[in-house]
Order: sequence, then structure tokens, then C-alpha cells
Amino acid sequence: MKKTLLREVIEWIQVIAIAFVVAIFINNVIITNSFIPTPSMETNLPVGSRLFGFRLTYKFTKPKRGDVVIFDYGFECKKCKEMYQKNDDQKCPRCGTESKGSKKVHFIKRVIGLPGEHVEVKQDYSIDQELFRDTRLADANAKVPCGHVYINGDRLDEDYLNEPMIVGMVGLRYGVQDRYMNFREVDVVVPEDTYFLLGDNRNNSEDARFWPNQFISMKDIEAKAYLIYWPFNRFGIIKGGEYGKEE
Repeated sequence: MKKTLLREVIEWIQVIAIAFVVAIFINNVIITNSFIPTPSMETNLPVGSRLFGFRLTYKFTKPKRGDVVIFDYGFECKKCKEMYQKNDDQKCPRCGTESKGSKKVHFIKRVIGLPGEHVEVKQDYSIDQELFRDTRLADANAKVPCGHVYINGDRLDEDYLNEPMIVGMVGLRYGVQDRYMNFREVDVVVPEDTYFLLGDNRNNSEDARFWPNQFISMKDIEAKAYLIYWPFNRFGIIKGGEYGKEE
């Protein structure tokens, strides 16, 4: 009887061990389970959302414009907690601590510019600030400069944005965090094997417009985000794919 009980315990340990190994394999090779901690992808991916990404997608194909991707951005400094992009110095730009041993940071953004494309973010109209959710300017009657993304001279139709995109204003006091954002115009050509990524919540997103290195290498893109599974009321496939110019 003791041998039977021992055998059963051993079998359960084996089952649990196999399940653990399989779970690690799936999470590190096939899918990624991600959490949205900031509002940079609202309203499509609100704060607190949980989603699955598929790691094998870009083993067989290249990212397309409109894809929402999960990528290796950089580190959170183990000493001063500064979050920073990977750099050639492999050190925290604030305190000089080496990156080795610091927590890795992953971001989720949308693919906008593809390799070799000419990407412009430029002002082409203005709007009353009252039409924005949480923009505060010193002059309540001021017009806010806004604009669009242009790919090789063609205007990109971005129907996933939650409000007009501020462009061409430096030092704007923005949002509930009461911080200053420099919404400068952008005019770049995307290098080969890299991508230009932006957040959907364009006026409250730390993205390629502000990064020291504006382009994300293909080797740092880990997965394509596919499915929101939490909260349940937003359960579904993440909108992506090719977006064209506005006629």
C-alpha cells in the first residue's frame, strides 16, 4: 500500500513537472502573455488590459503597417529605476549603472513606418483645445496645431486614433500627469531592417517621436499582439493590418 501511494505521488510530480516545462516552452517560444500598464495604446488597449501575442508570426513573415507588436525596448535601471532605451554604452543614461542585471522593459506599439519608407509627422490643421480630453494650455482660447502621418508623401488614414494628433507644439503642458511634451514634426527615412512605431493614444504616448533611437530593429520585435482576454467586455482580436492613405 505504501508503494502504491509512493508511486502515485511520483506520477503526480512527473505530471506537474511536465506541465511546468510545457508552460515555460509555450510562453517563451510560442506565445507571450502581456499586460498594459500605461494609457499609450488607449482606447484600443486600455490600462489594465491583458493580451496574448504570437511569437512565431515574424519567423515566417515581416511586420505589416498597422500590426500591434510587442518588442524589447530597454531596461529599468536597478539603481535609480530610470526606464531607458537600449544603447551602445549599455549603461543607464541618468546614473551610469551598467545595464547588466537591470530589469528588461517591453513596450507595445503599432507599426507605422516600414523599412525604406519616408515617414513624416507634420502639422496640417488646427483645432480648439476644448475638443481634447485633457489638454491644458495657458491660453484657453488657443488653437492647438494638429496633423497627420504621411508615408512617402501619402496621408495615412488612422481610424484607430482616439483624438486628433497634436503636431508642431513644443513644451505643451499636457494631461493629468501635468508634464511637458514636445510634439515636434518628424521627417525621417526608416533604415533597412527597422520599423517606426507609434502609440494609438498619440497625445499621451512615449514612442518613436521621443526615443533617442527612433527606430526599432527587427531582432527586437518579439511577437505580434493578437488577442485581448481581459477585461472580458473587451475580449476579441486586436485590430491590425494594412492601413492606406485617405483619398
